[in-house]
Amino acid sequence: MLDNDEIVLEDAKEAAFALDKAYRRAIQEADLARMTALKPQVDNAYDRYSTARLNLLKQGILATDEDVAEMHRIRAEIDQAATTQALVSGAIKLALFLAKYA
Repeated sequence: MLDNDEIVLEDAKEAAFALDKAYRRAIQEADLARMTALKPQVDNAYDRYSTARLNLLKQGILATDEDVAEMHRIRAEIDQAATTQALVSGAIKLALFLAKYA
């Protein structure tokens, strides 16, 4: 059975990957505005994920049930984002959420 840290990290990884897929689609479609908006968000999401992952692995179980629920909401927001602005908003929420584990 997964602990809360593992659940949060799995959702965070999938959320970052969803942002990355949107960025890659923008590259394929040569959508410069979308690429410009998403690139720093994708980089930040992966940076924050990596830092959070390292800290959670070092320090043991830190995530609460509330953290798991919040991460689920953020991931769902990113997965369901229909616009670039919605993706950016989700990315910012992801980065802010993961910052607590930095």
